[in-house]
Amino acid sequence: MESQPLAPRSGANGIREPVRSVFQGLSVHDGASAAFLPDSPATAPKRWAILPIVILTAPRLRALAAAALAIACACDEVPSGAPAAAQAWPTGTVLVLNGDPILETEVDALASIVARIEPHHTLPHLRRIAVTNIVLPLLGARQVAGPERRAAALERARAWRDALAAGTTPPAPVTPPVEEDVEGGFGILGMEVWDWALDAPIGAWSQPIELPGAWRVTQLLERKPALRPADVRLKAKVLTFPWVEGDTLRAEVDAHLDRSKLEFVDATWRDVVPTLWQRRLRGSP
Repeated sequence: MESQPLAPRSGANGIREPVRSVFQGLSVHDGASAAFLPDSPATAPKRWAILPIVILTAPRLRALAAAALAIACACDEVPSGAPAAAQAWPTGTVLVLNGDPILETEVDALASIVARIEPHHTLPHLRRIAVTNIVLPLLGARQVAGPERRAAALERARAWRDALAAGTTPPAPVTPPVEEDVEGGFGILGMEVWDWALDAPIGAWSQPIELPGAWRVTQLLERKPALRPADVRLKAKVLTFPWVEGDTLRAEVDAHLDRSKLEFVDATWRDVVPTLWQRRLRGSP
């Protein structure tokens, strides 16, 4: 079963641009234009001017000070996210990271998982947690790894899962996954796997669930009920199929996001993305 990107419940589902500094639309170049070089003492013409006398009354002084303060603030201001360039984005696109669209439905699918943990949060805050904790790290990992490695790991995960669900041995050429028995809640299993396991039949195998840098196939072994979903204890066998190898993934994704550019297709989502993230994601990958 094909899954939709960034929607864990469904199961299996950038060339760096040269940096150009600009100020008010004018490119900044090294060196100085000859038009702005001062006259030499030998060539400087004799200039005489009568300067008007301006009496700076208190109101004028206050106005002058206010104008100077406004100019200083404008110079120090840092853009906190750019509007997306006008083009045909998929219907429902609200954000764009380095040219990759992020749909409202994708964010809300993940926000619904967060709501099972924190049901008192408002929708904007649920979306905020989903964007910063899941969507951006996941999309950043995809961009670091590239589509080929992600697709190859998904193929392996599907083949392994289908064989296990059918009670047969996975195909020999398939690289075995990292296998572990895990017990705990969402903090141990991860929110996406935890969300699936809350409702799955005991003994069932999940379709591949995507996490940053890996697909996970999970078998639910035991579930201990509780009054709140966040307090449910789960025991599961987790098979991890990494599509980014090594222990440097988090550092690579963080470095990639530090150079990334987030654009807003829907301006109302500026209230969803924290200002700190807007200021962080204003670069070019």
